[in-house]
Amino acid sequence: MGRGILAGMLACALGCGVVLADSAPVKPAMQAYDQITVLRDQADALVDPKHPDPAKLKQAEIVLQKALREMDQPVIDGLAEGNVYLRYRRYNVLYDLVHLYLLQARRARALDTIDALLAIDSSPGEWLRDPSISGPLSDEPRYKAILAQQDSADRLWHAKSIAVPYSPQLSEAQRIAGLSLFWSEAKYNFVHFDHVPQLDWDQTYLDFLPQVITAKDTRAYYEVLMRLAPLLRDGHTNIYPPEALQDKFYARPPMRTELVDGKVLVTRVFSPTLVKQGIHVGDEILAIDGIEAHRYAHERVAPFESSSTPQDADVRAFSYGLLSGDKTQPLHLSLRDAAGATRELVVLRGDYSDVQSPVAFAFRMLPGDIAYLALDHFESDASVKAFEQHLPQIMNARGLILDVRYNGGGSSNYGLEVLSHLSNQPIPTEVSRELQIDPVDRARGYPRLEWRKLPDSGEPYLKKHASIFGGPVAVLIGPRTFSAAEDFTVSFDAMKRGLLVGMATGGSTGQPLQFDLPGGGKARICVKRDSYPDGREFIGKGITPDIVAAPTVADIRAGRDPVLERAVAALRKSPSMASPSHGGKS
Repeated sequence: MGRGILAGMLACALGCGVVLADSAPVKPAMQAYDQITVLRDQADALVDPKHPDPAKLKQAEIVLQKALREMDQPVIDGLAEGNVYLRYRRYNVLYDLVHLYLLQARRARALDTIDALLAIDSSPGEWLRDPSISGPLSDEPRYKAILAQQDSADRLWHAKSIAVPYSPQLSEAQRIAGLSLFWSEAKYNFVHFDHVPQLDWDQTYLDFLPQVITAKDTRAYYEVLMRLAPLLRDGHTNIYPPEALQDKFYARPPMRTELVDGKVLVTRVFSPTLVKQGIHVGDEILAIDGIEAHRYAHERVAPFESSSTPQDADVRAFSYGLLSGDKTQPLHLSLRDAAGATRELVVLRGDYSDVQSPVAFAFRMLPGDIAYLALDHFESDASVKAFEQHLPQIMNARGLILDVRYNGGGSSNYGLEVLSHLSNQPIPTEVSRELQIDPVDRARGYPRLEWRKLPDSGEPYLKKHASIFGGPVAVLIGPRTFSAAEDFTVSFDAMKRGLLVGMATGGSTGQPLQFDLPGGGKARICVKRDSYPDGREFIGKGITPDIVAAPTVADIRAGRDPVLERAVAALRKSPSMASPSHGGKS
């Protein structure tokens, strides 16, 4: 009864950057939460939906009503105001009661309880249409009215009449509506307008209006629309073209490029076909399609790339987006090798059958008994599994290097799980705020922007382990360290657990509000503002390393990694490196 709804809410909490601690110090709010959980479990044990026993259903109702009375106590009610999990426990208990009443054929009581549920959270919920609810209530006028009300809210927030499916041609009204939808969502929800104080968002709307009106087709429409989001200068605020047009915008050859010492270099090649064609690591790209490489990046790529900082902008213009484009249009590259010889090549953007992806979560032991692990992403628990897979070697190492230079983010919880193996103390987490706009204040002539701290934001994370790694640690960072990887970096830095080595991070994290656009496109707007636990800002700046290190052109061509070398050197100087083992009891 209701177990799925709780799991769904907790999953949402994780996705929104709220951190769950498996073994955190028990606080009064969580003690109350556990108390209510015990009562829910007792009631659940009495209910068999396939073979309901009237006597046991009545007992279960008594237990759940007791849980509600417990939560009505002033002390617990007050604790719930500051704890989202305890607050939603009432929701869970009421949800259980809805099913209980329906099993007893008490439809009026079930509908009263649904009203109580929606008074707590009126957001549209698929649970209302679950057969276990819709079946018994399908002919009830009150139930139909509730569904109609839910549908109206769904229409209000999801703009389904505007976000029509893909079509090669959109009407003028649809194109204008898409522009208006993004503009309005940003105006009332974007959390970083103070980072673009010179931007007149209303004038921007007027500037784009004639452009979307004259767009000849859906592709041209998105070529216009994708220039809008970058004006907000936030890496978590973007407009993406429809899936049907992905190959018109994002196809690129399997190779990596970077801006190094002012030169546009090839830094990785993932296809033997490209190597045979004459593209090698260390080659300098002089021109693309006859346009000087820097000019090409600034004119053809940068206007379409959302970024929060100069270093983030360089990554997107010279790495992610530089060679991206129409799959059917080959690239004409002018290259110069290490010896100074130049050559011209025509390179396809797609159709490579021999792509060799780099090893994921690479682990190795470095000289001096230092363990190295690349944490490639936090999009799944693969990072945690990789760390735990190599935990025996890590526990016996003299030092540890964690590399998040190419980690573009995911869920911050995975990063915290990794960090929990490095300390038996609570781990600091970022503080999150949301924008508050009060329409009543506006009506009274006092328009202002305020940021409200989110409930439970900044709560320390603690997960106990039988032993922890107590040796010196270095974390490698760079401009591709982004989103949840920056949350990881913030926590590591606030722990005072070791050194940050490399270059400043991308300077962008938060929670994007995602929505659909006309023709199958997507958009997202950052609605959550994060900072260090002590209030220091890193959005729009990046996290600065303790030891600055960056590769040179010569390093790339020689296959050297000076960032890793500096980290190894710093760890070797640590006094604790003298200890042969750093496993410790927590």
